[in-house]
Amino acid sequence: MEDKEIWIIGTDPPCPRCDYLSRMVQDIVATTGIAATVRHMAYTDPGAHRFAASMGLEPGTAKDVERKAAVPMDWDRVYALIDGTQTGGAADREPGCCPTAASRWTPALDEALRPCQRAAQEAGVLMTPVLVVAGRLKHQGSVPERDRVASWVCEAFGGAEKGDGKHMVEVLGPGCPACSHLYENVIQATSRSAWTDRISVRKRTDIAYFVEMGVAVTPALVVDGVVVSKGKSLTEEEVAERLRPHLPA
Repeated sequence: MEDKEIWIIGTDPPCPRCDYLSRMVQDIVATTGIAATVRHMAYTDPGAHRFAASMGLEPGTAKDVERKAAVPMDWDRVYALIDGTQTGGAADREPGCCPTAASRWTPALDEALRPCQRAAQEAGVLMTPVLVVAGRLKHQGSVPERDRVASWVCEAFGGAEKGDGKHMVEVLGPGCPACSHLYENVIQATSRSAWTDRISVRKRTDIAYFVEMGVAVTPALVVDGVVVSKGKSLTEEEVAERLRPHLPA
């Protein structure tokens, strides 16, 4: 592992918890400006096995813990939470333009899997999702709070989540073509305007942030904390129109 790497060890394809943690970390790296590479690594990868073996463990999932430690689990509840058919599910949180695995994560899902997390290390399992920052294990078995993750990342690499004195323009979206198209048009619109030196553009992928901003349908455009568009991929001209009332002439 490189010193400037952050690993999220999980399933492939990513489950809701692994995908959510990956997107959270990517968002933190983007908003801090830290020069770190975020890697999603399957728990079956040789690198994941080497890392776990260095602690006398082997990488695995909640089901591996259940099997090894005989943990009683209600999998029907777990799957209902993932599907959003039980209280605590993600049906009302899902961004409309590009649903992802991450959009099906909720704190209730972590709570449902908590028995396995508590038994994991005693059972010899490094349980997914696993967060490794600069070669050091920071968390395993659930999704930690964003503030804790940001603190770990900033301690390891330096930096802080703060502005740079410029107007902040944010594009919210998990990363589908519509989100990417809006981001590209924002870059083009700002680079060709008189605001170029006064604007910082960020791509935000953390779904919790979408919810905090009241955005249920992405892509969305936010200027200095104000949502100016959501659910639409704007043209360059439309981006400029949305920005103009919020920026000085």
